[in-house]
Amino acid sequence: MSELFEGLSYLGNGAFWAAFGIAVFMAVFVGLLPGVSATLVMALSISFIVLRVEDPLIGIVMLATLTGVDNTLDSIPAVLLGQPGASTQVTFLEGNQLARKGLAAHTLGAVYAVSAMGGLVGAAVLAIVIPVIKPFILAFSFPEIAAMALFGVAMVAALSSGAMVKGLAAAAFGLLLGTIGIDPISGSHRYTFGSLHLWEGLPLIATTIGLFALPEMVDLTITRQPVAARGAVVNQREVFRGARYGLSKWPIAIRHGMFGVFLGAVPGIGGAVVDWLSYAMGIFFSKDKSGFGNGSLDGVLFAEAAQNSKEAGQAIPTLAFGVPGGRAWAFVIVAMLAYGITPGPPMLGRFADITIMMVFSLALGNLAVTVIGMFLTGQLAKLTLIPYPLIGAIIIPISFLSAFLSMTNLMAVYIIVAAAILGLLMKQHKWPRPPLLLGFILGRIIEFNFQSAVSIYGIGGLLARPLTIALLILAVIIAVTFSRMGKIGAAGADSEDGAPPSAPGGGRPAPAGGSGDAAPAAPAKARAFPLTPAALFTLAMVGMAAWALWEASTVFTTRGKVFPMALSSTVIALAGVQFIFDLGRGKTGAIMDIGMRSAGMAGARRAAWLIFGMIAVFTALIFLIGIKYATMLFPLGPTLFFLQGRTRWIGAAIAVSFVVAFNLIVMDYVMAVIWPEPLIAFFSSR
Repeated sequence: MSELFEGLSYLGNGAFWAAFGIAVFMAVFVGLLPGVSATLVMALSISFIVLRVEDPLIGIVMLATLTGVDNTLDSIPAVLLGQPGASTQVTFLEGNQLARKGLAAHTLGAVYAVSAMGGLVGAAVLAIVIPVIKPFILAFSFPEIAAMALFGVAMVAALSSGAMVKGLAAAAFGLLLGTIGIDPISGSHRYTFGSLHLWEGLPLIATTIGLFALPEMVDLTITRQPVAARGAVVNQREVFRGARYGLSKWPIAIRHGMFGVFLGAVPGIGGAVVDWLSYAMGIFFSKDKSGFGNGSLDGVLFAEAAQNSKEAGQAIPTLAFGVPGGRAWAFVIVAMLAYGITPGPPMLGRFADITIMMVFSLALGNLAVTVIGMFLTGQLAKLTLIPYPLIGAIIIPISFLSAFLSMTNLMAVYIIVAAAILGLLMKQHKWPRPPLLLGFILGRIIEFNFQSAVSIYGIGGLLARPLTIALLILAVIIAVTFSRMGKIGAAGADSEDGAPPSAPGGGRPAPAGGSGDAAPAAPAKARAFPLTPAALFTLAMVGMAAWALWEASTVFTTRGKVFPMALSSTVIALAGVQFIFDLGRGKTGAIMDIGMRSAGMAGARRAAWLIFGMIAVFTALIFLIGIKYATMLFPLGPTLFFLQGRTRWIGAAIAVSFVVAFNLIVMDYVMAVIWPEPLIAFFSSR
């Protein structure tokens, strides 16, 4: 008890409050800047904190606060700019569509309220369960983690409503992408193309930006319109109105906050999948499931409540067993060991003061970041009223910088461009992208834990573990339930092709000026050609899976080939069925994804070729003059070619200045990035 009061005595310590304030400020910085994660900031700052902060309580609590409260403001770029991070994919899917309806400020106000409540729930549960959680955590091993990951696979049934075959094929393809890298069990190199930068697999941030963010930026730039519709209410009052709505959803915050703690407490689940699983649970318990995927505020709240509380869950194995609940918490353990503090039972005895102040800081930190967000958002939400070519001129180069920062290698450029091409084609041909991304996240989790479980327990041993069997049965029940939900709702459009609802004729308006995407009714001869663009894309999916199958069967080791061969065969079978469907001119139903917003707009085709050309030139310049200087030049293209009158010159000056400042301040000064050498030595940064 004396340690408890000793910890609370720090509430009168000025040094503690200074460290707490710095951690909150850094969390705000991390949340607002795309691609800058708490893990990266902690990696850069841990040596300074351990060497400069003598008091272990202040140093450890400072790091724990930074990693525990950075999940609130990262919803801002996802909602306002269409820039999802590793843990804001659901927020992007639902929230960005709400921003298009003029509800950005209202949405973020609700997010802050629920996130704060979720963080408080997490801190409260952390304080309660640490003394009694040990038997439950020890009951989870490789089989249970693999079974938990199957909840994400069950989610595919919901994400694929209206296009079940496409969704299942996309999920299998995502699982296949997750096998890229060195197989952790057999040590086999799989689909690395001889590059050591792919040994750890595709980076999540670069892949997410390419698959989700970049296609939306290109699509919105083509429209030349703001994100929000005309007449959108964007002010501080709307933020507070949204916060009141969020507070009224306190049952969601409590239910999903506790679920987030549970998921975070299981080492190996990973934070990137928490929002999807919490989203799935929210849909499961909702009476009206028709609005999800089409801009559902409750859908955003399902994910955000769990995201904020999961940090408290990840603190449980970190403090109780010395097993990091997430990547960022690994740095907390490093700091504890550097201060001579051993995780485990002492955290409830000798070092109980650290534990209690960590709980207090997580709770107070979430409230502090929420208050900051409430007062920032009224102004930030006005970004949705600016024509998107100006926003895209800034965000597209920063997206490439974020992807590069996640790998510190130009391999990220290849990955983001390839993922963007795939994402655009999936948008165009109505293949749902969320199942692919979810499969990609879950692939390594499922394979590693399943193979480890078989190695340790054998198949018979797995069937003798009651918790594993219960989780598997529950996953099957959820999958069957989702598959019977029927259509969940169109995401991004009311029409078949994802065109704006105002477009006559079911989303295929006549072209204006002869330069639109739509065309007059094709002659009979053109209709007789069986291979439509949709069928060709499906055939390309079959071809990629066939190559992956051949590569796995001829190159990989015996144990390393099982999972890739099974997945590639599944993709071939499902995509083959879809190919036959496409040949018969079958129509895809509503999918839970954002359609092409520029479809059917006058001049869209010409604008598309223009922006694609800009990105192609930009990509070439990255290698010729370096990514630093190429990103500084890119804003000139979208602003000068897509804006009108004086706005283009003012926009160009603003966009170039912002990207230059981002490079010089964030990349050079804060992150101390070592830039790769360009082909033209004159532009070397060294």
